[in-house]
Amino acid sequence: MKIMICGKGGSGKSTLTTLLARELNQRGKTVLVVDADESNLCLHRLLGARMPDILMDAMGGRKGVKEKLTPSALQNPETAFLKDPLTLADIPAACLAEADGIKLLVVGKIQRFGEGCACMIGNISKTVLSRLRETANEVVLIDAEAGLEHFGRRVDAGCDLILCVVDPSYESFALADNVQRMAGAAGIEVAYVLNKVNDAIRETMTTRLDAKPVVASIPHDETLFTQSFNGEALDGNPTAVEPIIHHIETFKKPINFNVL
Repeated sequence: MKIMICGKGGSGKSTLTTLLARELNQRGKTVLVVDADESNLCLHRLLGARMPDILMDAMGGRKGVKEKLTPSALQNPETAFLKDPLTLADIPAACLAEADGIKLLVVGKIQRFGEGCACMIGNISKTVLSRLRETANEVVLIDAEAGLEHFGRRVDAGCDLILCVVDPSYESFALADNVQRMAGAAGIEVAYVLNKVNDAIRETMTTRLDAKPVVASIPHDETLFTQSFNGEALDGNPTAVEPIIHHIETFKKPINFNVL
């Protein structure tokens, strides 16, 4: 199962990704976390993992990626860097870091002034997710870049479920409306996770989302905040993500006729 975690910047996408990865791993799932955010530099620290070799660099940088993602290269199984179908075992070992049984793949990062836009990183993410074939016991969690650009690049087309993180801000609610519209156009189910919630605003936030499916409400956690602020591995309370885990475990994967 492939699950995209999206939301505005600072909403808690990476925190939620980490907490879900830990709990799914504890329940016996093989978990691959895909860092598809070209700007966030700290997901590996939240997981307690080292930074692996970046996939875009392993593909030869921007020049190498252009060559490897041409239609002819992708269709030739003898030269294809990313196989079709692709399994977790096919991902280059140097591009995977591991912490407590959780694997981390970092697609690409903007590292140098003037190197160009992040479109190429999105193309790699789309290619990986569209070709990756996970087993019933494998879960792939994708930490998307902030905002909606991944929808424009069709990165989400390779996913089964989208989790949109909503924090107490006007921008989050505006983005949630667009996520529902775009996910509907892609034929992908979307569920919402309220984050940084207290009793005073929980009902207001739920009302603002109207009829959108809210699967969990996660309270502000000072311990998580401090760990994240210090760049430490997160050690969260699994009960906070229990409703989301239940949603994932009972999720019925649809046949998606909109994916090309």
